[in-house]
Amino acid sequence: MTTVAMSADTAFRHLKAAASISTTAQVGAFPSNLSLPSNCAARKAVSITCSSTTLQTPSAATAASSSSDRVFNFAAGPATLPENVLLKAQAELYNWNGCGMSVMEMSHRGKEFLSIIQKAESDLRTLLNVPSNYSVLFLQGGATTQFAAVPLNLCNPDDVVDYVVTGSWGDKAFKEAAKYCKPKTIWSGKSEKYTKIPTFDALEQTPGAKYLHICANETIHGVEFKDYPKPAGETTLLVADMSSNFCSKPVDVTKFGVIYAGAQKKVVHLGLP
Repeated sequence: MTTVAMSADTAFRHLKAAASISTTAQVGAFPSNLSLPSNCAARKAVSITCSSTTLQTPSAATAASSSSDRVFNFAAGPATLPENVLLKAQAELYNWNGCGMSVMEMSHRGKEFLSIIQKAESDLRTLLNVPSNYSVLFLQGGATTQFAAVPLNLCNPDDVVDYVVTGSWGDKAFKEAAKYCKPKTIWSGKSEKYTKIPTFDALEQTPGAKYLHICANETIHGVEFKDYPKPAGETTLLVADMSSNFCSKPVDVTKFGVIYAGAQKKVVHLGLP
């Protein structure tokens, strides 16, 4: 297998030259001294003509629909975006920053993509005022994967961790953690159909717990922490699932040991976890 690399301009010149060539090829030809079987008809010459096709680059003028064609989505999760944002994303998807490639075509180790991910981290640190002693990780799997990743990375199998369960997502996180450590529900709103947030004085935290886990905003049941509990132990970390209110308001990151969130909820398009 041979791989040929060339610039777009060189490729176009090759294609243009090929477009002017009309080739007649003898298909199934045999040496002149070789006789064909009696039941095999002679093959006819086939004419093959190559022609070029001009690629059209999407433009704002042709791609934009009129405002009257736009649908405003008020459903939970993804929502309507400004047209200029969509058109900019469309143009950069086809040819990002003039590099000749789509983001989907470039190497994740290449300088073009590295500049994208580095800018994303820099912007996030600025937006949330993330201190330099905190790491920012872009991971696959969405927030649900972190239900397992948090205890797997912070605990041993015999370690105790505390969970405040204020809705279905907190409950799912608790059940997943039970596979990897010894989680303890120190408060649950299930008996009241998850309609309230506990007072922090009501939390009977476990001495020596590795972390205290909360879901900052429960989308299904509609309850949100306006402030955050403080872990009782000096080494206990506060861990928060912030998927549904991530980047929606200022947060003092230094209060937390871990903040995780599914990106598709608040900060990117649907489909990117």
